[in-house]
Amino acid sequence: MKGVKFGSLRSDTDLGLVLYSKKISPPVPKTTTVEIPGRDGNLDITEALTGRVAYEDRELSFIFRVPNPKEEWVGTYSNVLNTIHGKRLDIVLDDDPDYHYTGRVSIDDFSTNRQLAEIAIKCVVEPKKTHKNGYKKTVAVSGTKQVPITNDGVPTVPTITADKEMDVTFDGVSYHLSPEKNRIFDICIPNGESKLTFKGTGNITVEFKVQSL
Repeated sequence: MKGVKFGSLRSDTDLGLVLYSKKISPPVPKTTTVEIPGRDGNLDITEALTGRVAYEDRELSFIFRVPNPKEEWVGTYSNVLNTIHGKRLDIVLDDDPDYHYTGRVSIDDFSTNRQLAEIAIKCVVEPKKTHKNGYKKTVAVSGTKQVPITNDGVPTVPTITADKEMDVTFDGVSYHLSPEKNRIFDICIPNGESKLTFKGTGNITVEFKVQSL
């Protein structure tokens, strides 16, 4: 039986709910346009600042049914309120078990119907879902070292941890690394394979979440 996991609780075995329907809304792109007098249409500058598209939060909607409403409705409804309503949780769907969404969970009172024994749950979540396995690579650098990086998700900014000061080059531009965790927003790892070139002596760790729309 397919279900949903809210945090550590399964919708079926822990909450006593049977999944009836679900809707995974796509994230809405954050677009920016500029009106220029004398120009046909508007100028779309959505990607001008960061070189990529940003997205609004998205919504997950579920309708569950209580299998024995006469005996279980009140207790089941109260249990859902007490355990997940209003909380920020990781949400995992049985038909997409390698990824989780993260966001605020609440009972949708408007769509909840006691006569049909239905409890509607709405989740406002981050636009990207996250793979259960992140990316992490640690290498030793002595002199100049080119490190291949593979990203199986959408473009992302990695965290680069260095134990000594050194430099990193990405896409032809060099940046200085401090002996700590570094996040350089101009280093955005695209989908597929790319390369970071390090110069110095020490150990570096490159890590990031693997995410998808």
